[in-house]
Formats: sequence, structure tokens, C-alpha cells
Amino acid sequence: MSKRKTTSRRRSTAKSGGSGLWSWLLLFGVAVGGIQVYEHRDSLLPQMKSTVASVSKTIAPPQKPASREVASERQKPTPVQTVALPASGAPVPPRAIAMPSNAQTPASVSPLPRPQVQTVSLGGKPETFAFCGRSGLNNCVADGNTFWLKGVRMTLAGIDVPQTDQARCLEERQKGFAAKVRLRDMLNAGGFQVAAAGGATTLSRSGVSFADQLMREGLARPQGARTKSWCG
Repeated sequence: MSKRKTTSRRRSTAKSGGSGLWSWLLLFGVAVGGIQVYEHRDSLLPQMKSTVASVSKTIAPPQKPASREVASERQKPTPVQTVALPASGAPVPPRAIAMPSNAQTPASVSPLPRPQVQTVSLGGKPETFAFCGRSGLNNCVADGNTFWLKGVRMTLAGIDVPQTDQARCLEERQKGFAAKVRLRDMLNAGGFQVAAAGGATTLSRSGVSFADQLMREGLARPQGARTKSWCG
């Protein structure tokens, strides 16, 4: 037992002695190196500065490339036009627009011809108008809206009257004859005004239309009106 203990102590002593020797050798080397650097400091400093500068150049981050601005991408501001007003503050009239020389002027629209108004006077003669057939075609009444004046055929404008010759029933024939008699009586009642235009005739007396009077009495209807038949 004593021999084993002695051997282990010797080994630990040898290990501690070896490690201590190496530490002293390292310190000696550092001291010698420091002395050498201090003695040759004048020649070593320029070399160290150049080495540090070269290392810093390699480590410096790369510079970003300069950004190029495209002129077309920039929006140019729209120029604002200012209109100078006169000193009085009145608005400036717009400039006249030049018309092309070959511009055609619109054709002037001629107004519609006015109907010719004629005043017919019977001259105090009673029963000047009669039914057509007995007195020929001079101042006679053919039906409720057709008559002859001095050999000229005239038709009242804007109305339809019941027929007598082509009646579809007895009632229409009777109403047609009543309209015919009524028109003859109005013509023989005195002077009247005749306004003719485009083949249509308007008769009136003191501003009252003969056609309107026949419609008020139920002996005529507006032309083209969709109404019941004269036969009821």
C-alpha cells in the first residue's frame, strides 16, 4: 500500500513541475518578443500602418450604385394659364371662332303661307244658297261640309259629317240631311268670312266657326276621331 501511494505522488509532482516549466517558457518568449518589438519600433510602425490600411480597405462595405432617375417617369407640372382681366373688372369676351370659307349657310325656311281671308256678302238676297241639283253648281250645298260658292267647290276643314247618298242606315241618312240643312241655313244667315288654304276651307261669322257650331249641335265630329258609328 505504501509503495502505490509513493508512486502516485511522484507522478502528480512531475505533472505539476512540467506545467509550471511551460508557463515560464511562454512568459519568457513574450518578454523577449516585446523587447525585440520595442528595439525595432521605428521600422515596424510604418509596416503595421500599411497593413492596417489594406485590411480596412478590404473590410469596407461596398458602395451602393448611384440611382438613375428616369426623366420620363417624373410628371411635369401642368402650366397654369392666367387670364388677365381689365382694370374695370368686366369679363373678357371670348374670341371669335373662325369659320371655314367653304361652310354652307343653312337655307332659310320660308314661312307657311297665310290663308287668304275673303268676306262674302249676300247683298240682302234671301235664300241665296240652295241644295245642289236644282240650282246647278252656283251657290249650293252638297252635304253637311261641302258647298259650292260662285262655281268653286269648298269643303269645311277638320270635321266629318254623316252621309246622305252613301248612308249605312236610316239614322245616318237623317242626320246627314239635318247637317246639310243646317249648313245651308248658316250660309243664308248673312255675310261670312272664308279662309281657304291647301284645299281646306274655314267659314266663320263674328269669330264663330261653322264647323265648331256643327260639332256642338251633334251634326259633325272631329276629322279622324275614333267614335261610334252614326248608326248608333
